[in-house]
Amino acid sequence: MAKDKKRADSGIKTAKRNKAIVIALVAFFAVIVVGYFVYISGLLPKVMTGVKITKTVDGVTQTIDNISVAETNYHYYQVLSSYMNYGIISSSTDVDAVYDTTNNKTYRQLVLDQAANELMNSTIVNQEAERMGYLPHSGASRYADLSLESAEQTATLYGFGSVEQYLQALYGKGMSSRVLRNCLERQCLTQEYENYVRQFLFTASEEELNAAFDANPTVYQRVDFDYYFFAGEMAEDGTYDIDEAVDNANDVIDAASDADSFAAAVVEIIGQETADLAGFSEDYNPTHAESYTSASADMITEGLSDFLFADEREEGDTIVFETEQGAYAVMFERRFVNEESTATYRTLTLYNDAAQESGATPESIQAGLEQTLAEANALVATPMDSLAFADVVKSNSDSVSEIITAGYNDGTAASRFESTEENPLTDREIALGNWLFDSARVQGDTLVLASDDSSYVTVYYFENVVPEWMYTARTQLVTGYVNSWSNDILTGDPSYLIAYDLIRRLSY
Repeated sequence: MAKDKKRADSGIKTAKRNKAIVIALVAFFAVIVVGYFVYISGLLPKVMTGVKITKTVDGVTQTIDNISVAETNYHYYQVLSSYMNYGIISSSTDVDAVYDTTNNKTYRQLVLDQAANELMNSTIVNQEAERMGYLPHSGASRYADLSLESAEQTATLYGFGSVEQYLQALYGKGMSSRVLRNCLERQCLTQEYENYVRQFLFTASEEELNAAFDANPTVYQRVDFDYYFFAGEMAEDGTYDIDEAVDNANDVIDAASDADSFAAAVVEIIGQETADLAGFSEDYNPTHAESYTSASADMITEGLSDFLFADEREEGDTIVFETEQGAYAVMFERRFVNEESTATYRTLTLYNDAAQESGATPESIQAGLEQTLAEANALVATPMDSLAFADVVKSNSDSVSEIITAGYNDGTAASRFESTEENPLTDREIALGNWLFDSARVQGDTLVLASDDSSYVTVYYFENVVPEWMYTARTQLVTGYVNSWSNDILTGDPSYLIAYDLIRRLSY
């Protein structure tokens, strides 16, 4: 009996051990299965922190935002695209190759650094926007809606089963419509508020503009002049013999008394064949330069602006600038302040949906246009100030760029609306120009115009018209104010921490 009991106990223990092994195996495989589905779902990139934004308050470093790996990847690919456009990184560059041997930083880390810096600045600006009560004016949510609609259309166009598949193909696992919405709203709010600061918080009075001009008139003056560069002859050691170039330049200024004689002297020296290749013709003189600023003149050769903008400079004055590679012949024509009328206005765009439909007929397009025109006119039926119109733009415009800028357009010169044989304008463009630069125009006036093809309607909201020099002065003053504001809101030594390895491992 004892032996049978012992055998029975042994069997029970074996059964328990086998059951425990089975349970452990089931749990193990369950973990694998769960891990696999977590992996393919992209959950980890959505919940794990890729960039931590910090700020020091009263001597204590605080975390003010955690950016997920998925959101970080979105910004990473944006920066990567811009770096490729500028040739910093090519399509064949190994992003894990070392970029800087002094610290062994890779190209991937280089791009992530820039992305994190942009995220840090965005976080600071957005917090300031919230602190200043801007959020009720924001169109970030609508901007995200329109952008996601565009992404869905693109996904369908390229044959993806869903927009989620399309987004993951672009930005990796973890990217989704929800994540993209967060990225879009963050970016839009930042750009919106920066535009709001420039358009509404900082202004420059006429007295300030005149004072800025009086303090440094050269900044706002322009010059017309003529110039031509004669290249020296390069020797085997890479140096240049410029004696003949200097002689040619002197021959030109000896013969020149105006733009035509200057150009004729150049053609005489370089020969007609070379002149033809350079574009010389009855209608075009490549030696003639118009409306150059001091800064743009110095881009031609060092010291040129000093000559052109000297107080004693008179029409017809000439000079030869010698360089290591050759010589410039230069003749001064005139210095002036640009008084051309320059307009600032806002736009609100509404699409005629009927024109976008397949099988649209002229009748349906016209009916849709009339409805769109009625909607546009209703939006501006009541007079409003600039901020109110900006809010209307953000709530109604079908243009994502207008949502960000509040439809702001500035620096539009009157000459832009001059119809010529080389630049013929439509009746709509001519009508807009006449309206903008009508002396009776006042701030807050509106105009509704349909596009030439009836596909959209634009509401124009008039801000002001000023001389070009005053527009330039205002832009420079406001830019200075905005730069100071940017420095002020970056107090507290904001910084960021990047989980380089985690991002790399979760980017798939």
